[in-house]
Amino acid sequence: MLALAVLGAVGAGTGYVFVRGKAAAEVVRPTQLDGAKNGETSAAISVKVITPRSGGIDRLCTQPGSVEPFECADLYSKVSGFLVEQNVDIGYRVHAGDVLARISVPEYEKQIKEDTANVARAEARVDQMKAAITSAKADLGVATAAISLAQAEKKSKESYRAYREKQRDRIRDLVASRSLEAKLADENEDQFQAAVSSDLAAAEAVNAARQKEAAARARVSQARADLRYAEAEIETAKDKLEQSKVLLDYTIIRSPYTGVVTQRNFHPGDFIRSADAGYAKGERVPVLAVERTDVMRVVIQVPERDVPFVDCGDPAVVEVDALPGVVFKTRGADKVEVSRLAASEDPQTRMMRTEVHLKNPDGTLRRGMFGRVTLSLQVGAPGAFRIPSAALFGKAGDGKGVVRLARGGKAAFVSVQLGADNGSEVEILSGLTAGDRVIVRAAGPLSEGNAVAATD
Repeated sequence: MLALAVLGAVGAGTGYVFVRGKAAAEVVRPTQLDGAKNGETSAAISVKVITPRSGGIDRLCTQPGSVEPFECADLYSKVSGFLVEQNVDIGYRVHAGDVLARISVPEYEKQIKEDTANVARAEARVDQMKAAITSAKADLGVATAAISLAQAEKKSKESYRAYREKQRDRIRDLVASRSLEAKLADENEDQFQAAVSSDLAAAEAVNAARQKEAAARARVSQARADLRYAEAEIETAKDKLEQSKVLLDYTIIRSPYTGVVTQRNFHPGDFIRSADAGYAKGERVPVLAVERTDVMRVVIQVPERDVPFVDCGDPAVVEVDALPGVVFKTRGADKVEVSRLAASEDPQTRMMRTEVHLKNPDGTLRRGMFGRVTLSLQVGAPGAFRIPSAALFGKAGDGKGVVRLARGGKAAFVSVQLGADNGSEVEILSGLTAGDRVIVRAAGPLSEGNAVAATD
């Protein structure tokens, strides 16, 4: 029985070896190749092939982006006082120039009244000076007329003096010829001297009139100077009034632009300290905060490799996580594009701040939203082809590469010029045609001239 068992085991083993050997021989039976030399044979290797896609690869840059308001402002009080009026609350939509809050400062209101009265007083003083000029001009006219009257009187006295002088000389001649008594000569001498005195008095009257005219002219000049001084006082009073109005205007907080109120930190009756009242670090609190929301900024950080290709006006596509299915992109005249770029990289991150501005008329976008922005930085090369990155068999540093093709049932290795590579596809600038069958994957090691069995 032991001998029979040993013989049975040996027989079974011999049969197993025979069967395995036959199967192995069937698997490795070679396929005769066309044109094989010296009787050599090899097995066809199964490969998967694709046809190159026409068109180059656009250079895209996709980065996370955050939504920020186009403008935002923390509104502080310029003066200290009590909050007496607040017309808005968080979420209120406001327009540029709207009065949002008012602070009571009674001393400013009193100063406005005082300065207004000072302006009125200065204006009244100007009216007085104008009247003084009119009066001085009238006095000047009287003085000028007095000069003319005195000059006319002087001419009259001069004529009378000449008459008396001639009369005196005639009487003297008659007295000398003893035709008249000597006393008549004395009488005519007295009359002549009286005429001389009158003439001198008239000359003095002319001088006096001229002096009065000069004094009247001086009064006119003085009145005009007083008028200019009074007018300057008006300007000074008005400037003081404007300054007081500015200080009073500081008690009113207005919206700097159209937007929405996002912060409110005080209520009516609270005492508000001015922004420059010497707060300790971190203590200063704004009365209100307003954000402009009709346009929003989407801020992204562009990595260094893409920085040279970014320009204002590059097309952009924005998707926001909080708004699934909503895509912001250029539609007609409504452009979505790179609006601003920093033109400088952050030394810490080696990335450049870039902004895309989005219109937000209905307020859909909110500050702090997060999403993705895809920038189209460069259009693919015309006439190029695209193949999967996995189909690239070799790559050199000079932009050259190797691609395996299935041609006539054999593997062919061709050199190609490489373009852009987006990680999933690579751009082929030259070396391929539209009809080439590019090997993407092979079932085993593949060498130039190996037989291949291609499947699409």
